[in-house]
Amino acid sequence: MSKFVLLLKQIILTIWFYIGFFGYVVIYGSLVLLISKIVKIISGEKKADVFLRKVVSKFGERSFKLMGINVIVKSDYDLNKLEDESYIIVANHQSLLDIPLIIGYVHPVGFIAKKELEKAPIISSYIKALGSVFIDRKNPSQAAKALRELKKKLNNGNKLALFPEGTRTLDGKVKPFKKGSLMIPYRYGIKIIPVSIDGTYQIIKKGDYFLKPHDVKIRIFEPINPKNFENEESLRDYIYQLLSKEVN
Repeated sequence: MSKFVLLLKQIILTIWFYIGFFGYVVIYGSLVLLISKIVKIISGEKKADVFLRKVVSKFGERSFKLMGINVIVKSDYDLNKLEDESYIIVANHQSLLDIPLIIGYVHPVGFIAKKELEKAPIISSYIKALGSVFIDRKNPSQAAKALRELKKKLNNGNKLALFPEGTRTLDGKVKPFKKGSLMIPYRYGIKIIPVSIDGTYQIIKKGDYFLKPHDVKIRIFEPINPKNFENEESLRDYIYQLLSKEVN
């Protein structure tokens, strides 16, 4: 493939991404949130939640299809078997595309995220609606309140996801996990679904605004029971090694 053709593909993908971001995410997404609120008033919170997650899952999947990005999924386990159980998806973090990737190709979950993401324009509205919990580690009282909310959600069978690296990678490789990043599933004995993401870094790196076409590979591993580990550190190291072997 010539450099000119490759450059042309990059330009088209970038333009299409930003046009689609406004048209599909902002306009369509806002309409979905509005309909969800109407369903909640008419039929109750449970039906509104089912509606929202179904639509958002399709939204995440279509986001990649509309950009012409080929997503290859390898699943070692059928997550439908855990439909009535809570679990936490633990994934490496390569790009801002990782959130719609997980929502569309793994499960339409909320996220355990740092407080700063709550202020992110547009995207924060959607992940809030999915039941995300935002934690301000610099504010002990807020963090404690968020952890209580998180425990309540997990006790009610909610599914959530987190990125234990704490931020996006700068080189595509899996960064060492933050100390204590898996303390929540370890402390509460919540099953963990490790998920490896490879390829979104090549599409759009941290700090970049120019997209490049690239395949994305995602692997859903079998559930891990934190109770089988002596401490949070050993659990953290095990999952880090698991994802690193798949990506690095």
